[in-house]
Amino acid sequence: MIKRFQRIKKEFGFFVFLRILVLVIGLLGMVILDFFAFSSLVVLLIALIGLIVGFFVKNQIPKGFEYYPKIVSGGLFVYGIVLFLGDRFGIENSWKLVIISITTVVIFNLQFWSLSDESVVNIENATKTE
Repeated sequence: MIKRFQRIKKEFGFFVFLRILVLVIGLLGMVILDFFAFSSLVVLLIALIGLIVGFFVKNQIPKGFEYYPKIVSGGLFVYGIVLFLGDRFGIENSWKLVIISITTVVIFNLQFWSLSDESVVNIENATKTE
């Protein structure tokens, strides 16, 4: 795992590495918030199941790499919709946290497993070395 993070930092730069690290730290924060604020382990289960599924499909994830920027943008849109419309439709905060954590796990899996795969290269770095 450490080698995968190192590859992301080396190949795609510090800010991409930081973005993925923020997803992991944010997910951990959501687990802690769910436990202490809502006395629940639902987000922990979502995080564990999501990360395990990501691990098992890690070889399939890089195959759709070119579509992920749109999916990530859609995920960010989901965050906004849940936070903005959630209050207006009376969605409980615990359910909003569940939706946001599912979205975070999906975005993390797509970003981490695709960018850390050897078959995915940074085109900007590849053209600089030629």
